[in-house]
Amino acid sequence: MSDPSLFDPARYAPVRRPLLDASGLPADCYRDERFFQRELAQVFGRGWLMLGREDMVPERGDFFTVDHAGAALIVLRDHDGRVRALHNVCRHRGARLVDVPAGAATGRTASIVCPYHAWSFALDGSLRACVGMEDTRAFDKADWPLAAARCETWAGFVWVSLDDAAPPLLDWLGELPERLAPYRLQDMVATRVVTHDVECNWKTWVENFMEGYHIPTVHRSTISKLKAVNHPEEPRGNGQYTAIFEQHDGTLALLPGDAGFPPIEGLDGESVRGSRFMLVYPTTMFALTVDAMWCFQCLPLAPERTRIVHTSLFPRSRTARPDFEALAANYYKRQDRVVKEDNDIAAWQQRGLRSPMARPGRFATKERIVHALDNWILDRVLGE
Repeated sequence: MSDPSLFDPARYAPVRRPLLDASGLPADCYRDERFFQRELAQVFGRGWLMLGREDMVPERGDFFTVDHAGAALIVLRDHDGRVRALHNVCRHRGARLVDVPAGAATGRTASIVCPYHAWSFALDGSLRACVGMEDTRAFDKADWPLAAARCETWAGFVWVSLDDAAPPLLDWLGELPERLAPYRLQDMVATRVVTHDVECNWKTWVENFMEGYHIPTVHRSTISKLKAVNHPEEPRGNGQYTAIFEQHDGTLALLPGDAGFPPIEGLDGESVRGSRFMLVYPTTMFALTVDAMWCFQCLPLAPERTRIVHTSLFPRSRTARPDFEALAANYYKRQDRVVKEDNDIAAWQQRGLRSPMARPGRFATKERIVHALDNWILDRVLGE
């Protein structure tokens, strides 16, 4: 049974303390259906989430589908070349229209036709044909387009918000585009998309990705040997993100001994001496190294089930090299091994959080972003 004090701010006073005085969220925040539904409405329903790359829908009529925060969406490029996000729900009887998940081969269509009663919609969402509705009184096709979600792009990434009152995307990102400008993200190409369904709460996965405390144990056989010094990178304004810069030699994108690509041209200053791990709230995660990039979208499916969409990206010039596939395979190998380790430990932790004896622990210095994320969530879930 859910705790009746689940949304009482006093319950979370230990989380609100400064990092080294604070404790984590209570265990039921990672499994309770009421808390999860409040998150869908207040966290995921009111911000921006990255859903993929523009180059995943390069041609008019290309599309893929995403289920996000209880909403089913079609991300497509319309006849005018604009990227849109339409709700994947027919305006007649509510049937799902199409299904091409990110990571599968992108679909392509000249129109969207409902498989139930064959209502047909143009790529801009307008209703074009609905045979059988001729005798329905006071019915005008112009009044029945597909509903659209707010959709904006930045640096080749497609972002969606379910909230008409949310700030513009660039306001949400703050000075992040300026901070990441040396990486020339607009010139990156998505070369592989992989999805994982993990038996864990979405916070379990994100918190793990954004802290380095677990690396010596969870990643002992993969990336733990490369020593790095962590430096926080907080927003300088109102950007809804947090980040870590890890100073180290070489690249974090490869396993020891594997060959890779040269550094990205144009990087300077500290960017050539380490890697950046960014969290754009609530669940868009970027990993930027001197030679490559990968990112994650974390889609909550249920209180204890999460879909991870993992995209690998390289500068466009690298994809034209004759040895691209051979070298890219080394990056994929590293990513796949480390992501499996993260998936396994997240599911393992979730099993422990189901115990009635699970209690909030204290934070270590390397769990700064876990503490920041937990408080960012509480600000919204509790309405403070």
